[in-house]
Amino acid sequence: MELSEFKTALEPLGLSGEAQSEFLQLFTRYKQSRPNNVEWDALRSPDPSRLVSYEALTAPDDTQTANALSRLAVCKLNGGLGTSMGCAGPKSSIEVKNGQSFLDLTLLQLKHIEKTRKVNVPLLLMNSFHTHRETLELLEGRNTSFPIECFQQNRFLRLDKDTDQPLDPNLLGEDAWYPPGHGDIYSCLKDQGLMDRLLSEGKEILFISNIDNLGAVSDPRIVHSMLTKDIPFVMEMTLKTSADVKGGTLYEDSEGKLHLLELAQVPQQHVDEFSSTRKFTVFNTNNIWVHLRHLKKRMKQGPLDLNLIVNEKQAVGRPVIQLETAIGAGLENFEGAQGLVVGRDRFLPVKNTSDLMLLQSGLFVFENGRMTRNPTCGQKSLPLIDWKEPFTELEEFQKRIPVIPDMRELEFLEMAGDVSFEGEVSLKGRVTLIGNGKPVRIPSGTCLENRQIIQ
Repeated sequence: MELSEFKTALEPLGLSGEAQSEFLQLFTRYKQSRPNNVEWDALRSPDPSRLVSYEALTAPDDTQTANALSRLAVCKLNGGLGTSMGCAGPKSSIEVKNGQSFLDLTLLQLKHIEKTRKVNVPLLLMNSFHTHRETLELLEGRNTSFPIECFQQNRFLRLDKDTDQPLDPNLLGEDAWYPPGHGDIYSCLKDQGLMDRLLSEGKEILFISNIDNLGAVSDPRIVHSMLTKDIPFVMEMTLKTSADVKGGTLYEDSEGKLHLLELAQVPQQHVDEFSSTRKFTVFNTNNIWVHLRHLKKRMKQGPLDLNLIVNEKQAVGRPVIQLETAIGAGLENFEGAQGLVVGRDRFLPVKNTSDLMLLQSGLFVFENGRMTRNPTCGQKSLPLIDWKEPFTELEEFQKRIPVIPDMRELEFLEMAGDVSFEGEVSLKGRVTLIGNGKPVRIPSGTCLENRQIIQ
């Protein structure tokens, strides 16, 4: 499909002028070149001198902390559903700890700042069309003195992979649409007037993170550094492990410029190398700090130049293409942008039920909306959990493991099939529980150490 035909196809669909323009730009770039190709051999992990250590930042005093927080706003990326855990609603509504959801924990973090620092930090929630209505309902009746505002990111049409024809929403309904990635936030901030309003209220730094990352709390040391050194953009990075196979990373090109590389951009024959720790040593936590004055100045020159991600999927019974962008690619648009290497405690995402069980266990402690590693647990690394159905479904996981086991000395857990715990259980070393032929029932009070039960 040619650009003129594509534009004609969009006109009757009710997109705003700004959204239609954004979609046309993505489609134009897609037609001009196949953007997933990168010159792999020229990529290299950034020289350590190009990355700043969190420990090198100056800690502000109380007055500087209050000033920094007074110029901060927080935005949580809240467009995802809980489909990876078998839930239909917004992921932010899933209960995490003590009856509190991701959304509840986010509010607790900001209430703690309000209580201890006497500063109100506004909260923005970027929803998708999948989550917007239900999130508004979740917020009804919430009593907070700091402002909370929801805004909805754009929605674009999936393309038929063979013809590039946009899917017809009149025939397919919501299945024809998709949210075009979190890189969409920049245009939404501008087009919906949020950037200008925040600046008019004295909010200069916007901290953006995924709502399911419970380690992504507001940090006045980072805000203070950005304000005093006039840093336009900061991307938090952390050291990569073998478990971080999908995380985007920074790379340095042959001219020494930093870029973001996402998994979807990697040629298939190099995916294993990308996923390992050999070529790239750090990865993007998707904790992003943006200096709004610099963002406004840059966007006066036109839309940000963000790497186009061509995401190929199966949907509505056919192969489709989604044209997306990533928020971290904004780094390439600002002179003086930084990659900030932070500790692993700032990256605690919950992507599946095994992540959820780890956070609900005694390996973590809960304080003021943030989950941190339990300092009384001696082990440095978290246990590896490899489980299959039915434990990947939240309802089944909660039914079969009514009490989270003691995993302080666990190294590896494999579970699948008809397995259930009947109460408090202790797991140590390497444990495998498979119930494919007969049910496996673990009585309350049992300690399994380096045990394998397969039946």
